[in-house]
Amino acid sequence: MNDENTDLVLAHTSSGAEELAKMVPKARVVCAFNSVPSEVLFGVFEARRKASRPSLVYCGDDRRSKELVAGLIRDVGFDPVDAGPLRIARYTEAVRAARRPVRLRGKRRPGTGVPFERFGRHQ
Repeated sequence: MNDENTDLVLAHTSSGAEELAKMVPKARVVCAFNSVPSEVLFGVFEARRKASRPSLVYCGDDRRSKELVAGLIRDVGFDPVDAGPLRIARYTEAVRAARRPVRLRGKRRPGTGVPFERFGRHQ
């Protein structure tokens, strides 16, 4: 976001996660937890033993790092959804930006997120 927090600076050709990966080339960057506000984490964690879990997307280029992050996502109480390579962060970061104006207009409580649902068979 720009300094005024009103427009995307990246996302058209890159993402914050991709830029971080460029800055630290030896790091294995996985983008996760950016599609939900922090306010929901406690509630999700408290309900983590329920059969139905909210989904949380993540993306990255390193398989082992993604497996580790998927485990962390499960530990918190979400159902991890692998969205693919790190370049997908362009879209997940934009989802976060799209939530902001709705929250500011008071049409949703601050603790809401954008849901992702799986349909059909999945692993």
